[in-house]
Amino acid sequence: MSAGQELIPLPTLSAHNLDSVRLLAQEGSREHTIRRVLGLTPKEWKALKEDTDDGELSPLGLALEEGRAEGAGDVIAFMKQRMREGSERAAEFLADRIFQLNKGDGNSDVPRTTIVINAALSPADYARVIDVQQGVLSHECD
Repeated sequence: MSAGQELIPLPTLSAHNLDSVRLLAQEGSREHTIRRVLGLTPKEWKALKEDTDDGELSPLGLALEEGRAEGAGDVIAFMKQRMREGSERAAEFLADRIFQLNKGDGNSDVPRTTIVINAALSPADYARVIDVQQGVLSHECD
């Protein structure tokens, strides 16, 4: 701390304040909006959001994360219900954004294989389009 700077005590957030943070975060409110609802300055917000010395989330940080997780859970539950009702878009959303089914193991150097099966073709039609071999495939060794 340089000369002339005073150490200003941080406000204490009540259980009611933290509940409000959880609810606003669950609803998708941005941090600056939540900060303004609490009447905090940007400096106070940043200080109250800092992790504890042992690496745990601060009460404010924890309330934000809990609210965001609850909001994400609501979206996932909604999309799962839509998928059960037959929505392909909901299934694609869950596969891509939530379960990351097309992401592999994160190794982007490895080429990915995509198999698209057109359900409108019969097995006989597929046999005409692609070379289908029945039985076990064998590899010749040099």
